[in-house]
Amino acid sequence: PKEYELLADHCRQVGIEFLSTPFDDMAITFLDPLVPFFKIASADLTNVPFLRRIAGTGKPVLLSTGASTLGEIDMAVNTLEGSGCGEIVLLHCVLNYPTANEHAHLRMIEGLRRAYPALPIGYSDHTLPDDSMTSLVSAYLLGAVVLEKHFTHDKSLPGNDHYHAMDVHDLARFVAIAERVRVSSSSPARISEMP
Repeated sequence: PKEYELLADHCRQVGIEFLSTPFDDMAITFLDPLVPFFKIASADLTNVPFLRRIAGTGKPVLLSTGASTLGEIDMAVNTLEGSGCGEIVLLHCVLNYPTANEHAHLRMIEGLRRAYPALPIGYSDHTLPDDSMTSLVSAYLLGAVVLEKHFTHDKSLPGNDHYHAMDVHDLARFVAIAERVRVSSSSPARISEMP
């Protein structure tokens, strides 16, 4: 717990939001004063008591939808909203580490936008970073308003979350590409009529 508190304090000092995904009631209670919103992992999407407990905090929720049906997503959204959660973002994701590009199913972002027009839709990316940051840029172009990507300072560290994560170089490259995409896809300046 002390390490989480130190991380949260460090994040505040450098101006980024601290976030950690809870997996039980004790973690919800502990994290509540430390996080500005809650992330619910796909594995807990059908855990109704857990959803109610998180909704009871009154904080916004990022809800991962990997390996779920639209019926399960409906149930989760209804449970969260019915228990006091006023802000929900759905995250499309594929539960495969890493996810091959051909299995990312990014068109599901559009599918979720059609099924839930009142909710913001995002993307939780588990593909390997490439030079053009293909999956993240594609998700952005398909309308994802939240992008989640594992981040590490060393891709060679042991464990499941490092080798498919983005590092500082990947992040800098993605930000530059996303900015070029944003500029090139923005509305053209209005040309005033000649007198």
